[in-house]
Formats: sequence, structure tokens, C-alpha cells
Amino acid sequence: MKLLDVNGLSKSFGGVAALRLVEGYSVAGETLGMIGPNGSGKTTFVNIVSGHVRQDMGSLTFDGIDIKGKNPHQLAAIGLCRTYQAVRVFSSLSTQQNIDNARLLLNDRGLDQAELSELLEWLKLDHVLSKSAGSLTLFEQRRLELLMRLVLKPKLIMLDEPVGGLAVTEVIEMIHLLKQLKARCSIFVIEHTMRVIKELADRVMVLIAGEKVADGPPFEILKNKRVVDEYLGAQHA
Repeated sequence: MKLLDVNGLSKSFGGVAALRLVEGYSVAGETLGMIGPNGSGKTTFVNIVSGHVRQDMGSLTFDGIDIKGKNPHQLAAIGLCRTYQAVRVFSSLSTQQNIDNARLLLNDRGLDQAELSELLEWLKLDHVLSKSAGSLTLFEQRRLELLMRLVLKPKLIMLDEPVGGLAVTEVIEMIHLLKQLKARCSIFVIEHTMRVIKELADRVMVLIAGEKVADGPPFEILKNKRVVDEYLGAQHA
């Protein structure tokens, strides 16, 4: 069953086309990857789907609901949320306060305390609840941001470069966490780190210059001539 369905998505900024008639879908239970050069429209795609930017043309459906024009908090209420390239937490608030603020969005419909405790232990944040979020390491902040989405019981999480800025050992640990995340919800992930795409994605969409040029299993995409020539380079062929 299609969870996210996008048709004819187009967006221009100042007369420059960021997306041109992009079509794509996400199936419930899969991890969909999106790759492409910088400036290819990947973040614009996520910004539109997540309600931060309005498209010029095209239809958007999530879990059978028309989501065109809906705001991020409305989308979170129906199970669609996202993280960001630059991690977003409330730096001056404690880890616990960040989590409490996230839980307010769905009132009593989010995780109960036992479920929250399990998440805290899984993401190794149970020992930093009293620390300010701004004092945490980048990796801890990324895990906190992820937890703040999971308390909303999402059906789909859109991750925009989840390993950005992490050390090599942290990238390996984050991939391990995201593999486990696949059992909790569907995932959409943008990444330049091909190890993440290879190990996580069931299917990959490729954007180049605002257009979708390929869509398929990672092993096929990573051998696609145009994708190799215009983005990956010969070392990935």
C-alpha cells in the first residue's frame, strides 16, 4: 500500500525551477532513499512534503489523505514528521524538557511512560535527561531529535542527512540505530553517504537538476550510467 504518493510536484524560487513534475511514492514498511547532487531539489522535496514550503503544482497524499496545504503540526498529528540537516533541539532546555515539549503536540495520544523509557534506553539518552540539550554532543542531539519525533508515534519519518557531521564510528552506530528504526516505522532518508543508502534503503529515488531521473533498488541505481556520470562518479560504478 502506498503511504506517501506524490504526483507532478513542481516548485520554483525566483523563476529558477527547484523541482519539475516530480513523481514518487513510499510504500508502508519500506525505507525509501533519495540521492542527488547539491542543489538537485532533495531538501525542497522534503520541505514541501513536510508542510514547510508550498508547491506550485502537484498533488500530495499521505495514508490516503490529501495533505496539500497542511502545516507541519497537522502532518505530525496524522503520522508524518521529519528531522533536519542542521539538528533542531531547544538548546537552553534540558533533554527531558525537549521531550516533554514534543509530547505536548499529541497530548495523550503519543507514547506512554513505559514506551518512552524503552526509547530512552534504546537511544542511550536515559542518563542525560537533566542536561541542557545544548551541552550534548552532536550525536546525542541527533538521537534526541529522533526521539522527539518517535514520541509522536509516526507512520513515516523523513530524515534529512541523519549522519551529517558525525564521526566515522558514530556513522556506523547511527546506521545500526536506523536499521532498528525500520521495525518501528517507515523511513524516507536523504543522504550523500552512500554507505547509509546501501545498508538502509529498499528503494532509491534520484533527483538531478530538479527532475527524477531514476527510481529502483540500490544495486541498480548505483550502476545507472546517468547517476554515475552526473553524481556518484566512477568509483561507485
